[in-house]
Amino acid sequence: MTSEDFRRLWELQVTDCAIADRRTIIASADDGSSAAEQLVADEAALAELEEQLHHKQAHQRKLELDMKGVEDERKEKSDRAYGGMVSDPKELASLEKKINELERNVHRHEDMILELLDEIEELEDRTNAQRGKTESQRAKHARIVESFEETTAKARKEIAELRAVREELVPQLPPQLVRAYEDGRRREQGIAVSVVRGGCCSECHLAIPRVRMPMVQRGGEIVKCENCRRILVVVKE
Repeated sequence: MTSEDFRRLWELQVTDCAIADRRTIIASADDGSSAAEQLVADEAALAELEEQLHHKQAHQRKLELDMKGVEDERKEKSDRAYGGMVSDPKELASLEKKINELERNVHRHEDMILELLDEIEELEDRTNAQRGKTESQRAKHARIVESFEETTAKARKEIAELRAVREELVPQLPPQLVRAYEDGRRREQGIAVSVVRGGCCSECHLAIPRVRMPMVQRGGEIVKCENCRRILVVVKE
């Protein structure tokens, strides 16, 4: 083994860390699932409001149609009662009673329609507000999905490039060094190599004994940190 081997080993560590970072980016990227759930809820709320509004508007049209029928009947009976077609006092009295009843019915319809119009106006406001909220959520979901696709696509492309670098580095390293590196990665959460900085292990910050520093600098054998057991390397930065 040579110092160049340990330099390449450090490059392999940097490459593997970069791959792990990109995998973390992919795993932690927001794919829009939460936004999609909220959008479904908003769309359902909008659909319910629109259905209520449709029902009330249909009820309004029916009341108006019914009131027109009542008004037509009242006009017909008024024309008959006061148009000289009825001479019998009893029949006229009966018609006038019916006309009064129809007038009251018209007023009831007018009151119901006015009350319903207030309800429709309030419901239209709520529906419009919910429609705006839903459109805003739909746009938010689209932005999140677009960002997710761009982020993950970029990360996957970089992973492919980094893997190519890794495939070039590994065959250049002594098998013994590769085995020690892979064992260390499994044991130390992916970080098997530590650069010596200022006479200390950069991972656990333990001072390296002076007698061991020449061995690390020469790179003729594997030297591990006595504390964290990572492979020590000296790299010109």
